[in-house]
Amino acid sequence: AFSKDAFARVQGLSPFERQFGGITSNPPESYSQSDPADSLYRLAREALNRGEYRRAAELFGDITQRFPNSAYAADARYWKAFALYRIGGSNDLRTALATLQDTGANYRLASLKTDAPVLATRIRAALAAQGDGDARKALNQAATQPGASCDREDLAVRVEALNSLGQTDPESTTPILARLLARRDDCSATLRRAAVYILGRRTDDEARNLVMGAARNDPDIRVRADALRFLAAMPGDQPVATIEEMARTPGNEQLQRAAIEALGRSDNPRARQSLRNIIERNDIPESLRMTALSSVDAEHTPDNAYIRSIYPKLESPRLKAAAVRAAARIGGNDNDQWLLSIARNQNEPSEVRASALRYAGRSTIPIADLTKMYDVADSRQLREQLIALYSRRDEPQATDKLLEIARNGTDPDMRRYAISALSRKNDPRTKKLLLEIIDK
Repeated sequence: AFSKDAFARVQGLSPFERQFGGITSNPPESYSQSDPADSLYRLAREALNRGEYRRAAELFGDITQRFPNSAYAADARYWKAFALYRIGGSNDLRTALATLQDTGANYRLASLKTDAPVLATRIRAALAAQGDGDARKALNQAATQPGASCDREDLAVRVEALNSLGQTDPESTTPILARLLARRDDCSATLRRAAVYILGRRTDDEARNLVMGAARNDPDIRVRADALRFLAAMPGDQPVATIEEMARTPGNEQLQRAAIEALGRSDNPRARQSLRNIIERNDIPESLRMTALSSVDAEHTPDNAYIRSIYPKLESPRLKAAAVRAAARIGGNDNDQWLLSIARNQNEPSEVRASALRYAGRSTIPIADLTKMYDVADSRQLREQLIALYSRRDEPQATDKLLEIARNGTDPDMRRYAISALSRKNDPRTKKLLLEIIDK
């Protein structure tokens, strides 16, 4: 069955949701102290923020009635409607809708120009859920209006209408969503993303097939990437097969990366194996193999020895560094000790050793082991990382090592770096050291 947890994990907060996922819900602080409605606005704002919606609606309504020329009057209409929407009764919703439809509103807060029609759509959705036929008809009209408008306000309303219909009557929206996904114009890309978002939360075969079609055929990379994200949460092997198909189809590396990331989010064992196959292939671009390594995490890698086993077969420092990061994400004592062994291995590239040390140092590795490593470290990059680790450790041995480097080091850059680290520790010996250096 479809997992709500899986959906939440793969979806996260996409750029699409950040753009169209919410409306203004908190009135700003008063901005016109000399305005005759200023004190009333303050009271109304406080009431709304406390959740006293009826009181807030009355106070915002008083502003529009008593002070129609106030700087707050236009915005007060929005906030009155918002408060009534929060109450949610049918009469309150109709009053809220009428308030928003009041002509001549010139909103002071710029975002309300877009948010007001979106709020009106949400109000209609609430009315439709209560059986209001006119509200449902208005939602259908907003969702299916012809044309390819690129106007952001128009798109926001249509997206909200689609989302509302998808929640209240998902089955009836399927033909609408299918028609949207069949479009290929640039201006409908936002609506197609909304269609994928709505269909991606469903479990039926028709929704799954439409999302798979969008992943394969949509001309907009954002639509295809969103479709891949949702396919990762869908049950069965067919969605994974579609993701695999996109991952191995050359010609669009951005899409391939999106597909590989989707494989990493999937709970399906087939997806995990596919991810491993990509990591182990040396005939595909290194950047894609790095994406696959970056998609490995503890939640989807029950065998935490995998990264350690594949590491010797990786051909480049970049791939090895990506494997080090993956092992650090998976965690566990075995991986921590392995990271430390990589950091100690003088046959490994210095940048890989430094990366391993950075992650290994986050664990409970004894400070004695870390301090011994400085004397045998043979690269500046590795020594810089060790000094950074000493600066973050509280043990006296860490401070002792920094003092030793600052006093006796043969690399002036490392001495300066150690002195800087000591200055952040507030150790009284630092002042004495600085005086010694100055007096030399």
